[in-house]
Amino acid sequence: MWFSAMIKSLFDCISQIARYGQTKIENQEASSIIQDKEDLEKAGNYAEQIIEIAQKYKSSMSKRDQRRLKSLIKKFNKVD
Repeated sequence: MWFSAMIKSLFDCISQIARYGQTKIENQEASSIIQDKEDLEKAGNYAEQIIEIAQKYKSSMSKRDQRRLKSLIKKFNKVD
């Protein structure tokens, strides 16, 4: 009887370790997603600052570059 209780206890312990490992992996995935979202927000902010600077010098650009800048800003604003 004590042997079966010991075996059951051992398997319960192994089961708990497996659940802990799975929970840890899930938490790491959630943390990674949150970090990616924060990085994406930072990148968007940097892009907006770059656009502001480019707009200042738009008049000194060639017509082709002005059209390209306008097109890229339009695409960026669609995604934003």
